[in-house]
Amino acid sequence: MFRWELEDPAPEQLAGMPAPVQLALSDFMDAVVIVDPAEYQRLPDEPERPLRTLPFGEAGLVTFLVYEPDDLVLVTRVIWTG
Repeated sequence: MFRWELEDPAPEQLAGMPAPVQLALSDFMDAVVIVDPAEYQRLPDEPERPLRTLPFGEAGLVTFLVYEPDDLVLVTRVIWTG
């Protein structure tokens, strides 16, 4: 099973966001690591790649890197437009 961690600059970005946004990201990333993060919400014609950006919550984007040798997902960027 994969685990996820925040990687710079994501901790600083997330720290300035409201608690509900932080919870939404946590819930989203928990779902990502339960399944195969490289395949989570991947469209059929979307190429497989280790760096992915997906929407979360009401108005967020999260970029993460899937590092399969360590079963690790590094969250590298969090954007909230809400």
